[in-house]
Amino acid sequence: MLHSKKRALRRWVLGALIFAVLMLAIGGAIVYRLSRSPALAKLPDFAAPTNTQAWTQDLKFLATEIPARHKNAFHAITHDQFEKLVSELGSQIPSLNNDQIFVTLMRIAASIGDGHTHVEIPPNFHSFPIKLYWFDDSLRVVRVAPAYRRALGAQVVQIGDMSVEDALKAVNTVIPQGESTLWVRRINPQLLVCSEVLHGLGILSNSVRASFVFKDDLGERFTLHLDTLPESQRESSEQEWLSAAKAQPVSSEHPNEDEWFTYLGSDTLYFKFNHAPGYWEFRRFSNRLFKVFDRQQVKCMVIDLRSNRGGDSTKFRWIFLPRLIDRRFSSQCFACPREINKPTRLYVLIGRETYSAGMITAVELKQEAVAMLVGEPTGGRPDAYDEDRPFELPNSHLVVFVSTRYYRLVQDDAASLAPDKEISLTWQDFIAGRDPVIDWVLAQPAER
Repeated sequence: MLHSKKRALRRWVLGALIFAVLMLAIGGAIVYRLSRSPALAKLPDFAAPTNTQAWTQDLKFLATEIPARHKNAFHAITHDQFEKLVSELGSQIPSLNNDQIFVTLMRIAASIGDGHTHVEIPPNFHSFPIKLYWFDDSLRVVRVAPAYRRALGAQVVQIGDMSVEDALKAVNTVIPQGESTLWVRRINPQLLVCSEVLHGLGILSNSVRASFVFKDDLGERFTLHLDTLPESQRESSEQEWLSAAKAQPVSSEHPNEDEWFTYLGSDTLYFKFNHAPGYWEFRRFSNRLFKVFDRQQVKCMVIDLRSNRGGDSTKFRWIFLPRLIDRRFSSQCFACPREINKPTRLYVLIGRETYSAGMITAVELKQEAVAMLVGEPTGGRPDAYDEDRPFELPNSHLVVFVSTRYYRLVQDDAASLAPDKEISLTWQDFIAGRDPVIDWVLAQPAER
């Protein structure tokens, strides 16, 4: 009897072990699949509805799905205010053109008040072949198609018949205002060159061609007539554009790679982390980085998150962060000592494009690895709604993203994650090809 009970117990334990192994294997497969598959592999083209009924159906679908899918849709706006915006658009649809309806849908989604809830620009919209960037209070052309080279480095002062100040006021109405000022300054240069958005807001009379008025550094104003190109071609086209910078700093190398690393000087390991790739790819990359870390002299490490606009933060947390902490405080202790008045020697670079998962990573590095944050405040709010998930409107095929989780990363409800050492990129730095943030890090002594 006792012998049969032992056999039964062994069978039960063996079955439990097999079940656990199977669950781990299935869980690993799911993580692997999710790490390789984006929520939406490719945005669909916009299909302009041909009648009021189709647009009305799309509006009702958006008005129903945002509150249903959002973690807390009415954290910044009341339900009645939201319904009023929806009702107003519903009554106006017969008198509006497609671009006007589109920007109003953008405004309704933006009223929810968090950056992850928004209507995405479809790939068959169009944009003007210039790239704009804010330096202090001047909006300058940093890259441009060769045909419009005269605009390179100039300030934008007018779009169509509207001053850039008034154009910005209009554009900002379709940008969620729940994040930081720098986040708005990251988004509005992109919308100021989208022709359908400008047309829908009444800044331009058409969405095909536009006159832009610029001002050069001598104060001379000039006008250029710009033609558009499809949004789907913009990224590949930019590779042929001219840059206002005379040289490129190390941080601008390999712009299309998710992650890469190199040495700066004799003992500083620089890791540019733009986006987490697939699970196993990121593990192999981390193995290569830490192999270099363990075999060569590393007295200082720089993790650059200034171009990290989001993705999956769990990969960094599971794969990279524990190994970094182990080497920081146990194995090599490259950044020790941690006593007061000693430098951390682990620097994390942040800025206006540090957002979502990029900001989560910055917070974890500061809190768990005692890193020093250097650069600009982040674009995103540390305590915010996140983890957006898309849905598609049935007739226009516009894609709407909605926040599904809330993250509380810091104690105070700050608009940005603030750096320990704030350094901004000036126009003079940019055109000279200098990176003042990396320059400051490299200038720090090993001992104070």
